[in-house]
Amino acid sequence: MRKLLFILLSACLLTYVQAQTPTGFGTVLVESSNSDYESLPVINLRSSDYLTVSFDDLLDRDMALRYRVVHLNTDGTLSPLREIEYMDGINKTDITNTNLSFNTRTNYVHYEFRFPEGRRNVKVSGAFCFEVFEASDPDNVMLRIPFMVCEPSVLVDVDVKVPRRVEWRMSRQELAVVVDASECPYQILQADRTLKVFAQQNQNTTTIRQLPMLFQVGSRYEYRDKDEMVFDGLSEFRNFDIRPVEHSGWGVETTYILRDRWNALLLKQKSREYKPYIQDDDINGNYAVKAERMDNSAIEAEYVDVRFLLEDVEPVEGRDIYVVGKFNNWECTETNKMVYYPDMKLYSVTLPLKQGFYDYMYACVENGKLDMPRLEGNNQETENDYFVYVFYREPGGRYDKLLGVVKANSRDI
Repeated sequence: MRKLLFILLSACLLTYVQAQTPTGFGTVLVESSNSDYESLPVINLRSSDYLTVSFDDLLDRDMALRYRVVHLNTDGTLSPLREIEYMDGINKTDITNTNLSFNTRTNYVHYEFRFPEGRRNVKVSGAFCFEVFEASDPDNVMLRIPFMVCEPSVLVDVDVKVPRRVEWRMSRQELAVVVDASECPYQILQADRTLKVFAQQNQNTTTIRQLPMLFQVGSRYEYRDKDEMVFDGLSEFRNFDIRPVEHSGWGVETTYILRDRWNALLLKQKSREYKPYIQDDDINGNYAVKAERMDNSAIEAEYVDVRFLLEDVEPVEGRDIYVVGKFNNWECTETNKMVYYPDMKLYSVTLPLKQGFYDYMYACVENGKLDMPRLEGNNQETENDYFVYVFYREPGGRYDKLLGVVKANSRDI
């Protein structure tokens, strides 16, 4: 069965927050009308909720694009459901809301659509994906954008606490999750195998993991006191502001025009390993598109070549450093891999980003293993968001129902 182009974790949930962005596309956003889900691409089944999906074609191509909806298993593979089983209406729709960028140095085409629309809607809950393709070539999927549909049926309580292990108490955070299915319309059978509970930190797709059940009392299921419940605390996110381009915003050394494109040189950064915790405002890894003094940032915002600088970090054989955040789905690829310049004794990489405010971190990959605390430090006090997702597939069932989505914060009392 063919896999989607997501980053998949072993035995874990698909990276539904944001799909990989193929070359030529940028700023893929999915926003829910349901404020309970905040920045998650989640809507409720059989409700008035809707998603607003947008993205930019940076190659300024003249394309007639369509999209369709596919249903997924929690491991990212296609579910066995046929379209008629999970969709109402025709499952191929033209994206008609397209606009050319206006008065920008970098030309791009902005695409946007809303789902559900008209009589097109989904019939079941679970994990889904929009597949975007050219009308003339439906087999060549150019972009995949995950989303989720929930049928709220269980109560989920999440507590973020100091880890039980003494050696982790200064650097990590531990979850305790309780799922109460007493009012659930489904009879939960063989819960240790059919109930799948996932947790994620700050919408960071590299942190997604399935939680092990500790015990069950009636229709109450508890997940706690296991090592899988423990997350690195890390530090508050680094950030910068490129909403203005005529002058330097927060975290920006200078802005300038080079080869008819806006450029932003960020302030030099250093490793925060073994540094004391510093409380700072951030948006927990997210980003917000906005152009200063523009009425319609979707088409009036510039794409800025942002140069990141990391100094006082010695190169080590087998170690690579990347810039990550929600803006690139936390991926470590050649695109966001930093290059070491021995004459300046620093690492650097330049990324094209749309005007706005961005959170980011430096990710260290050593001998194939991701190590975020290596450059960002590890602190129990750090303010982090946690998202918990409860899926259920009854014995003999053909798909995973999404019964609950809840957010908690490490500073919730």
